[in-house]
Amino acid sequence: MSSHSSFLAWDIWSEPHIVQWSWIDFMYNPWFCYCENSKRRFIEWLKRKYKDIEELNRAWYRKHRSWEEIVIPRYTSLSSFSDLLDWIQFNIEKIAEDLEWKVNLIKLSDKVHPVSSHCAISSIYSIPGISYGSSDDWILAEKVDIWGTSFYPKHTGPWMPLKPHQMGVALDATRSSCESRGKPFWIGELQTGTGVTGMLFSVPVKEKDVDRWAWLAVSRGAKGINYYAWFPMNCGYEVSEFGLTNPDGGFNERTYSAGRVSKIITENMDMFLNIKPLEAQVAILYDIEAYKLLACLRSQGAEIIRKDIFGIYKAIMRENVEVDFIHISDLNKEKLNNYKIIFAPFPISLTESCANSLKEYVKSGGVLIADGRIAWTNEKGWLTGKIPGFCLDEVFGCVENYMTELREPVDIEIKDFGKIKGVNYISSYTPTSGKVIGSYKDEKVIIENEYFKGKAIMVGTLIGLSIELGFNENIDFILKLLKDSGVYPYFEVKSDSLVEVRCSKSEKEGVFFVFNHSNDEQKIEINFKKELFSFIPKKLVDLKTNEEFILNISEDKFSFSLKIPPEDTRVLKIE
Repeated sequence: MSSHSSFLAWDIWSEPHIVQWSWIDFMYNPWFCYCENSKRRFIEWLKRKYKDIEELNRAWYRKHRSWEEIVIPRYTSLSSFSDLLDWIQFNIEKIAEDLEWKVNLIKLSDKVHPVSSHCAISSIYSIPGISYGSSDDWILAEKVDIWGTSFYPKHTGPWMPLKPHQMGVALDATRSSCESRGKPFWIGELQTGTGVTGMLFSVPVKEKDVDRWAWLAVSRGAKGINYYAWFPMNCGYEVSEFGLTNPDGGFNERTYSAGRVSKIITENMDMFLNIKPLEAQVAILYDIEAYKLLACLRSQGAEIIRKDIFGIYKAIMRENVEVDFIHISDLNKEKLNNYKIIFAPFPISLTESCANSLKEYVKSGGVLIADGRIAWTNEKGWLTGKIPGFCLDEVFGCVENYMTELREPVDIEIKDFGKIKGVNYISSYTPTSGKVIGSYKDEKVIIENEYFKGKAIMVGTLIGLSIELGFNENIDFILKLLKDSGVYPYFEVKSDSLVEVRCSKSEKEGVFFVFNHSNDEQKIEINFKKELFSFIPKKLVDLKTNEEFILNISEDKFSFSLKIPPEDTRVLKIE
């Protein structure tokens, strides 16, 4: 098969995770897998981690006499969840090992073609290791030549349809996992037709959706797009939908829309292969240890962290500022120094090495914003001596007094700013070296601390989750944090509504991707300095319409204006 002239690459595992694609309706959210093979492999994994059964007993608070007595954890325990954390980590590593085995098997017979795989959606969206069981994109990206994601913005389910900032999180997180491992990023499956699962039907997919979703991926640096699928599903739980054509194979407007995208990319192939998104000044921490702890705390999902991330990203997206997602295993000094500010959403569990890296980042001049409860436990699920844990009480200049639930949103007064909303939880702190900048009633809930060359701010509520719940006053607070940290957009966008602008460039060319996410026509103006590109811009052409736009020049700035129809996209080549 690989010798065929049309053969491009191997996609050897579609959406590697634990999900069984079966629904056991007499059980609630069952976990997998507890067969003898899984047990045997888990015990071998434990033997590599613990030198003998006594060391495991100390970690698990057990009295096993031999490895054979070990029972795979099937539930959360009141006293300890060290065993469950091990089971989750085992499943993360098992999926990666299985993927690596498949890659090696393919490469035994084909050393020429690249081998790829792709996640169902970024692992930032869900809890790893149990239930639906996403793995860790950063680990999986290491195992293949090309890593990617499925992208179904109008699937069925409670998340759907994805809003613009939620689509951005899915794409930028996957891109970040690929870039961190030096791997190309592509879309393993791009939705082309209306979603259906059983008797649940999604919002209809339109031709402008197929166009916009493709360009959203390309604007994030995707180097390939695989559409799912040509024909609609003809049987099974997703019967009748997810197709680019009609059931009889006839073409429709979505078919032609995908064809037009393909034509533009093919005609400008070298340019799209060479351009890259602008460098990010901002990073959001992917703290997988916090996700694992949520599983042990019976949260039933990653919603609290996911929505906190959504809100933070939405605020940053308002300024069309690039965002990277950074894994806690990647916190080396060289990488961290690329960012002026790092957000750590609800980082309730950390490793000591991660805490030390964040400390050095702030010490060297970075700005760290944490919300919720940072380093409540270590990676073993054990309580740290203080909260913030490890060395981070010094960095944030405070110690937590308590954390309590909020039954309704509250107003937090910010010094020299105004009010923001607190939701779900609120924490009270005793400042040590930090100063109070936010209070709720008489409680000190936001602490700012100058630490050597940098600054750390401990926010005792979930600032991003508040935004996701509709409290937009928190957006202005995050934008103030960006400005105070020296983060400024590479270009200015003037518009009355929700218009997203992305820019990618190479040494010789650049592209502005303009997305009108609103239901109304928008008139926008984009201004940028000549330093944005390494060449002098002379020409601006819409690759979709071949319309040429006038570039206005004023001193060291360039500007141009355009109108964009509702829900439409512009792909503007600049050279």
